[in-house]
Amino acid sequence: MTDTVCYRHPDRPAGVRCQRCDRPICPSCMNSAAVGFQCPTCFNEGVRSVPRTRTSLGGIQRANQSVVTYTILALNVLVFIAVHVGSPKILQDLVMVPVLTESEPWRLLTSAFTHVQIFHIFSNLFMLWQLGPPLEQMLGRLRFTVLYLLSALGGSVAVWILAAPGSATLGASGAVLGLVGALLVISRARGLDITWIIAYVAITAVLSFAIPNVSWQGHLGGFIVGAALAWIFLQLSNHKRRNKQAA
Repeated sequence: MTDTVCYRHPDRPAGVRCQRCDRPICPSCMNSAAVGFQCPTCFNEGVRSVPRTRTSLGGIQRANQSVVTYTILALNVLVFIAVHVGSPKILQDLVMVPVLTESEPWRLLTSAFTHVQIFHIFSNLFMLWQLGPPLEQMLGRLRFTVLYLLSALGGSVAVWILAAPGSATLGASGAVLGLVGALLVISRARGLDITWIIAYVAITAVLSFAIPNVSWQGHLGGFIVGAALAWIFLQLSNHKRRNKQAA
């Protein structure tokens, strides 16, 4: 015990001293440590210095693993509401139209967050809700964000190149197929069962050509980009692991 006052609260008597810096601290400033107590400053420095646990693909393990996934889900829902309650011009300005892409390039991305039919948005967001959290946990927030957005862009670019100039496309299908492609590559690399993924891709491919007004171009572009990015992420992780082992 000590009769001095707390270094953070001069009006309060200090009960103990910090085990790291030996500064006097009051009960409000006491943080339990492996041995004794630490002041808030030393305790916070210790927390920051603890190495963050990473997954095999470089993702940082966090308490809340699905922030990006749920943010994307919310954005899609908000745009869906805006399209239905706002001006018709909102939809006109968001959809992907190849002939307008050079002068209005934002359509490459905004179209991936735009839906009109309830079944369309439900099916896309259901798959995002299923695939997003595990992929976000494996890849980490940054890589997952890159994967989703570039897959969306890949789908739109494929539409730009392959679809009729005046056609209009919309929806998150390209981005979702990018997640499917990424999961296929990662699962195969890990020796996991990929039967259901192949079945889903096959069914999607058939429906893309069998059902009118379904953008097979967007599906194909998103899938290819997602699979390619997953392969790149795997190579980067393997390279980093080999360097760490060599060191």
